[in-house]
Amino acid sequence: MLAPGRLRVTLAQLTASPADVRANLRQMLSLLDAAARDRADLVCFPELCLPGYMIDPASYSTAVLDELPGAESELEAAARRQGVRILYGTAHRADGRLYNAVVLTEPDGSRTLYAKTHMVESERAIFAAGQELVLAASGDLAVGCCYDLAFPVFCANLADAGARALFFPMAWEQQRSFVFEGVVAARAIENVAYIVCVNQTGTRGMTKFHGGSKIIDPLGHALVDMGDAAGISTADLDLDWVTRLRSAADTGTYPLLTDRRQQMPVRRGSGPIRAGAERGGD
Repeated sequence: MLAPGRLRVTLAQLTASPADVRANLRQMLSLLDAAARDRADLVCFPELCLPGYMIDPASYSTAVLDELPGAESELEAAARRQGVRILYGTAHRADGRLYNAVVLTEPDGSRTLYAKTHMVESERAIFAAGQELVLAASGDLAVGCCYDLAFPVFCANLADAGARALFFPMAWEQQRSFVFEGVVAARAIENVAYIVCVNQTGTRGMTKFHGGSKIIDPLGHALVDMGDAAGISTADLDLDWVTRLRSAADTGTYPLLTDRRQQMPVRRGSGPIRAGAERGGD
């Protein structure tokens, strides 16, 4: 068992089959078993891994959507038997709308649900956007999804709320993967947090997924980088180290959250310098 303040995380990188819920579930259960043998505390799966990532609204048929609750229950029951937490992507119906959702479960059966807030145009044609940021009940872990990573304020708000690790299930495609690869270390460094990304890999239809699932530590170093291979990879996160870095008890980085200025007015062109408070105008 790991010491308090530490979390063993396993990334399960896979290629989900569109609209084949049972096949995707079987693949996830197999990877869950492998992660349990690694003594994982939390097993992370990609975005929309249960239904498959589909950008045709008609693909999310009633038959597919009706199959998801049973598959989710089966997956979560397996995780409880293994005594692990899981994070996975699914499609979620609520109030007559469909959401691109991420589920974080606990061994006691409780679950945290997040609806993706930032979506590309093709996703917006299918899914309603989430309207809130979400932390796990412990407050240490935050949940995002794929494209959310590209937006600095999204991550900053979660870190400022207390999250020490930010998790992003993904279905990021190869074509624009330079965005993902270019920002992921910056998000870790600027928020003094672990960034955990678990992507789909392989090709389905016209979409080639980037893979590249990774865990980045608060100093921007990669603990895991999976390339394009399907399978699992595991690393230990020291959440208490994040606290020491943020408080400057550990001087390995700047106390960036303490020093970060919140929204300020924008002046265009000439004008006097605006006076502020002594510590910098907060």
